[in-house]
Amino acid sequence: MTLTNWGGNTTIAAQGGWTRITSLEQLESLLTREDGKLRVLGSRFTYPTQLQCPDGTHGILLDLPGRGTGELRGDHLYVTGDTLLDDVWRAFDRHGLEPAACPPVITKQTAAGALATGTHAQGLISGTFSDCVAAIELMDGTGVMHRITPRDTDDFDASVLNLGCLGVVVGLELHGRPAAELLCSRFTGVEDSLPEHYAAWNRESVAAKSWWFTEHQVVHTWVTHDDAWTPTDTAHSLSDLDHIVTRTRRQLMADIGDGQGRTPAAQTLEKFLGATDAKGTLHEIFKNGIPAPQLNMEIAVPLDTVPEAYAELKELLHASPYKLHYPVILRSTGSARGHLSPARSAPATYFGFVSYMTAEGLITAARPLFDDIQRLLYGLGGRPHWGKYFTPELLPASNTDGFDQFRLALDRFDPRRRFENDTFYRALGLSPARCTGSTQRRLAGPARRPSQRHHR
Repeated sequence: MTLTNWGGNTTIAAQGGWTRITSLEQLESLLTREDGKLRVLGSRFTYPTQLQCPDGTHGILLDLPGRGTGELRGDHLYVTGDTLLDDVWRAFDRHGLEPAACPPVITKQTAAGALATGTHAQGLISGTFSDCVAAIELMDGTGVMHRITPRDTDDFDASVLNLGCLGVVVGLELHGRPAAELLCSRFTGVEDSLPEHYAAWNRESVAAKSWWFTEHQVVHTWVTHDDAWTPTDTAHSLSDLDHIVTRTRRQLMADIGDGQGRTPAAQTLEKFLGATDAKGTLHEIFKNGIPAPQLNMEIAVPLDTVPEAYAELKELLHASPYKLHYPVILRSTGSARGHLSPARSAPATYFGFVSYMTAEGLITAARPLFDDIQRLLYGLGGRPHWGKYFTPELLPASNTDGFDQFRLALDRFDPRRRFENDTFYRALGLSPARCTGSTQRRLAGPARRPSQRHHR
């Protein structure tokens, strides 16, 4: 059968162009006894350009024993890499625990896939999925198994956001914590409250998330906290969010040809209707994503640059002939491990932009706006979310801190470039020709193997 992306509208691997892996022995054999390029495909929520298997690249889909069940050891949960995040949260919840990370919007992705692309949520503490990772079990491009922990500094920082380029993550050990019930304050204010108070909303809370309705000059925010939190600014609180959401939804429906409002795209805005304060765990509060075919891009900038990014985006979005279908999303995380992490050096704020596909499955005309946004935010030190839309050629050399270390990790873990990916390699300043030559030169001399390898 043909393998498509999650939405079924893009072919990822043709019939006969992918293999289901049901054991570690089968995977090891594929890596040690066969040749050719490989690509790990998972739940296929990543932007299709990064996933599609070109001629000469074979897709692999994990279906390992124990998938979806997990094994709890104290407050640590061992899961296979192909376990869905839904099952991760469910396994912890049965014991009154939760992963030590805020849940992302889409939890139908695999744990390994979330790790590969730097999946995040919000919260200056534990805002990135990798924050709860205690160990990574990875089979590299030569068929060698490694168990990598945060103590293995270089290897962990490479594998904790690995782009699927180092090998196959077959298992993860995740750290849990007691599940806490929190309050969630939901309020709407004028848009200019965003640059003034956004950082404080994040620093004073467990997790905060904002939606900026640029066409209507308002921002809607959810702040999770305990009883001690008092909103920084409620003087400009507005009460007409339902009217704004209805108008935004009506325009979206017209743009994509959804006359009845029955598509997932139209449904994504319904969570804002009648928004009131709530109570629950982080998972209960923030797990509200509805997957819909879309052009989705996130660019992260340092948290301290949010006011400048807001001002420049406000001007750009107002002047552009292209319009977004959804409010601009702001989510911030604390510093995160990973050579390629946008939050590698300091807390970062991800600005998210969405343009939905039409009812016929066609992309809307907003792509030029997305490239203009990249140029703007990259100029402020921004980096892309690796699993979403981005243009590799637009990423400036000045924004590549940590790339050298990741390129060295490629030589250690995948010297034959079995997991080469054109989109990611272009962003890293690599090409197949350069990789082959570089690999040949390095294989001629001594090489350091990754630490703490073992066979399960």
